[in-house]
Amino acid sequence: MSNTLVMGAGGLILDIYARVSRVGDDRQRSTGGQVGDCRVRVAEHGATVGEVFIDQGRSAWNPRVRRKAWQSLMERLESGATGGVVVFDMARFSRRPIEGERLILAAEKGLVILDSEGEYDLSTANGRKAFRDQLNAAAYESDRLSTRVKRGKRLKAIGGETNHTHRPYGYERDGVTVRETEAGVLREMATRMLAGESLRKIAVDLNGRGITTSVGAQWSGEKVKRVVLNPRNGGLVAHLGEVVARAPGTALIGEADWERLTAMFAARGKGRPASAEYVCSGLVHCGHCGRQLTGRVMANRAPYPDGSVRRRYWCQKRVTGGGCNKVSVDMLILDTAMGALVVTILSDPRHAEAVNAAAVAAAEKRAPIADALAASEELATALSARLGRGEISLERYDAAVEPLDRRIAELRGKLDALDTVAVVDDSEQALAESVEVWTARWEAANLAEKRTLIQRALRGKRVKIMPATTRGRLFDRDRIVVEDRTAA
Repeated sequence: MSNTLVMGAGGLILDIYARVSRVGDDRQRSTGGQVGDCRVRVAEHGATVGEVFIDQGRSAWNPRVRRKAWQSLMERLESGATGGVVVFDMARFSRRPIEGERLILAAEKGLVILDSEGEYDLSTANGRKAFRDQLNAAAYESDRLSTRVKRGKRLKAIGGETNHTHRPYGYERDGVTVRETEAGVLREMATRMLAGESLRKIAVDLNGRGITTSVGAQWSGEKVKRVVLNPRNGGLVAHLGEVVARAPGTALIGEADWERLTAMFAARGKGRPASAEYVCSGLVHCGHCGRQLTGRVMANRAPYPDGSVRRRYWCQKRVTGGGCNKVSVDMLILDTAMGALVVTILSDPRHAEAVNAAAVAAAEKRAPIADALAASEELATALSARLGRGEISLERYDAAVEPLDRRIAELRGKLDALDTVAVVDDSEQALAESVEVWTARWEAANLAEKRTLIQRALRGKRVKIMPATTRGRLFDRDRIVVEDRTAA
């Protein structure tokens, strides 16, 4: 084993390392003070200062924190570019025994390890033991502190206090007082998310309007999601992902809407979200194998007359994991046909949700309730599917579906109450008026609203697209088959 120490023109070269865990914490010795003490130790040892490494606000206990200065120091020690290191105390160097072992290995080349109280000779068994004991003591104190901090944070959360480190969007620094200029924006984001608008589109719009995050940064889709899904907005306090108490002050979007948003994202699978181009994606099924049809760009085909890219719905094996690739239909053709089907179903006075002139008031109340019920039932189905595929745990499923089941039961109760006073007018005039109203509503709807209308019309039913029997440009409407699932 070589014990050759690195010497400079003035003798032994020793580097200095200083660190503070949190910038601005007056309880810690400043890095400037640490470096000053270390320079004195270098001089007392008759050595020359090599390089000075400082990590500001970097934990030596948390394995997820990367200390760039410490890493650079270790590279110099391991390469033999310096004769050793001086630190104010070993707790500044590291609080993790595994990192101490790395220094012990490097010391085989011969290194001087100094702190404010003494020297560690890592070439001897006693020196290595003393060094390990010091690091183990530092790790033990860090573990105890972490346990106390976690316990304290949980007690604060149970008491309704938040443990935020940055000002939550929509609130002042205390996390309770509402900042009205941001509260309105947050409510807008929640409303748009519930309507099915993409996170990216919302972020682009906010950035275009000059609206920034609570720290003045630009929005991204992920930031929009993280901000809106903060339990504080639903009047709740969470600790380590678990809701433990109700929060004081005003809930910006309300618990019910927050639970709906949470369920929406819990129901989504991993990977790229569904494209915003496809109205019927996942809502219609293959007439050959029963799998859901999904959208697909046809880049090799001529574009639509308006110049937009041509697309098709396909029973795609690569998307569903078990499709047959035997059924497809042009997107524009199917969207138009499904629109006509939706209007026919919803305008039929014999349909469960038909309205007439004598029940206009009830219908105005029923429409948003029925839409919300259809969306909630789809979320519940998606959650069950993810649980069945093993994509989410039973605990996470239960946490998401419990409030969702309560909402579904509540919405069904409201619909039942309205249905008891419904009056059906099946006259030709009422039917014509209803068709006109529903046609206008379909044509004015955005993508998310059209999907909701389809789900509403197909409650208890399923649409299958049968394989084409003839070749040609004309679409055979008989390929669209509506099945009644409640009769099965």
